[in-house]
Amino acid sequence: MTPRGACPSLAVPMQTGDGLLLRAPACDWTPAMALAIARSAAAFGNGVVEITARGNLQLRGLRPETAGPCGESLVALGIADAPAVMAGPLAGRDPLELADPRGIAAAVAASWPEGLAPKTSVVVDGGGALHLDAVAADLRLVAMEEGGWLLGLDGVTTRWLARVDSTGAAEAVLRQLRRLGTRRARDMPVESGTTPPPARAPAEPIGRHAAGAIGVAGAFGTLDAPVLAAFAEALPPQALLRPAPGRALLVLGIGVEEGGTLLATAGRLGLVTDPSDPRRRIAACPGAPACASAEAATRPLAAALAALPDLPGMLHVSGCAKGCAHPGPAAITLVGRDGGFGLVRAGGPRDLPACHLAPGEVAAALRDWR
Repeated sequence: MTPRGACPSLAVPMQTGDGLLLRAPACDWTPAMALAIARSAAAFGNGVVEITARGNLQLRGLRPETAGPCGESLVALGIADAPAVMAGPLAGRDPLELADPRGIAAAVAASWPEGLAPKTSVVVDGGGALHLDAVAADLRLVAMEEGGWLLGLDGVTTRWLARVDSTGAAEAVLRQLRRLGTRRARDMPVESGTTPPPARAPAEPIGRHAAGAIGVAGAFGTLDAPVLAAFAEALPPQALLRPAPGRALLVLGIGVEEGGTLLATAGRLGLVTDPSDPRRRIAACPGAPACASAEAATRPLAAALAALPDLPGMLHVSGCAKGCAHPGPAAITLVGRDGGFGLVRAGGPRDLPACHLAPGEVAAALRDWR
């Protein structure tokens, strides 16, 4: 089982409310691989496939006797555990990208130091339409418009340490990782030493992209195995699927007409295809009974709230105070407690709620608060 404080993986599953959970890092899937993943989810688990906020793959509802075979089935597809080094999902494909981050990311992963704290992670961000500003990491390397890279140490805010050139970027990251050792970046008393990069508009993975790609998503990051299988069967043979930050799935290597057809197919399957879909403004964890920590069922409430007109900004429906689906503040946060929800305005799940509501009272309360 997963040690306390560590993330689940293919080799080491995590116990949760609906059984064991396996997690695998993002990689490109052929249509045949996507179909095989869906079949593994159904055969070995409860058929629930998740794409996480960081763009990882999760399969839920596994049992002790099926977790090993499930992990082996994914490894046989070429999916493997790896250090948490992330490059953008359109890396090397996006015409708006400032620099290709893949070589640096691969060099860091290949020399990943031993003995780092669980969950230590690195982002290598080449920029472009799907930049990684919203993805938390211990170390952040960001391509600069004038050339070179900016190295930052994340915490409550990012402390920007230095500018580095491409030839020394990987070693600069590895040097900082070795300094971290068993500590996380947030625990390091370091001040910024250089000017931060310019602010960018939020990245939106859903919809059409200039790099011959489209983005879709399951509601709240979840797809049932039959839906993933049906979508995989609709893909042209040259297409690739790639999980992406923001709980999305990108389809790569397609033409404009193929993209339109696939968006229509995804819509018929109940997937999110439009960035204005209200489900994209609601973060909802699996909740009870899927999560052992949750004190309330989240997904039925989230689906009901998505049907309300004029949602008041970002909504976070959390089964407990940990707030896994959305660690930061939201316009409205609903925190599960004893089967109901505490309502927090302009805050997070650990903040003091203004009131406590039964699930059936939440929609009326939101209408009154607007």
